Amino acid sequence: MRHNIGNRWQPHGLVLALAVLGTASLRGQDPRDALVARAFNEFDAARRLQLLKSALNPTAGPPRGAWPVGVQLLAQTLIEDGQDSAAAVWLRWAVRLAPDLRPDTVQFLPRVVAAYRAASDFVQRTRTPADSVAATTWLWPTQDSGERTGRLQVSTSSVTGPVRVFIEGVGLIGPGATAPVAPGSYTVSAAAAGFDSVRVTREVLPGVTTVLDIRLRSIAAQVAAKPPPPVRPPPVQPGAPPPHKGGIPLWIKVGAGAGVVWAILWNAYIKSH
Repeated sequence: MRHNIGNRWQPHGLVLALAVLGTASLRGQDPRDALVARAFNEFDAARRLQLLKSALNPTAGPPRGAWPVGVQLLAQTLIEDGQDSAAAVWLRWAVRLAPDLRPDTVQFLPRVVAAYRAASDFVQRTRTPADSVAATTWLWPTQDSGERTGRLQVSTSSVTGPVRVFIEGVGLIGPGATAPVAPGSYTVSAAAAGFDSVRVTREVLPGVTTVLDIRLRSIAAQVAAKPPPPVRPPPVQPGAPPPHKGGIPLWIKVGAGAGVVWAILWNAYIKSH
């Protein structure tokens, strides 16, 4: 059920707040659940966003409880405020962090559900096997300052030599350096001599520093770890007789039609010796 607050449609705050608080009590009063409950009952959009951004802090724990609901409420608040692109970035980030996230088609507006599905499609298209070697953490602000710019920091702790790090739309940056960027999705490439190159996509949120540690894999180490191919014996020619210890037998090939008959003249051979 939805109701209208300030000429805007949004979830029924009282019902969902009670549900969230009930969940929080069962989970040991997770403070993030309480923040989402407060956000549902907050009439001021700016204050609601502050509460939700604090509740979505991934360093506070795994994305469970009221976390998925908070993401969608944040997206709806931004969409209703005309910030569709900002909502898209938050949803992409949430789907990449929590692939099991599903849209709530009952509590939230169709525009939120459509934005979620577009974000999910984008994340699916930009996932690569290299994601397994790129660890992502975040430096989350203690409180929302309203800053619109985010930051992207890329490190390559597995390599001690020179590394080339390139961010599409930004350019080259030094390993360990931090680049101020507009909120959005960025493709990061890292390469070094003797290592496999890596290319991954990550989201940067406003006021948040996204730290990406890319662990490049040594080509030499992969080759050394690969087991050698099995040694196969030479193929045996079909129809070949076993070797004769007493000497070289005489072979005669007799062909008749489609068949070939091999005969060993053992008696003639023995008599000749």
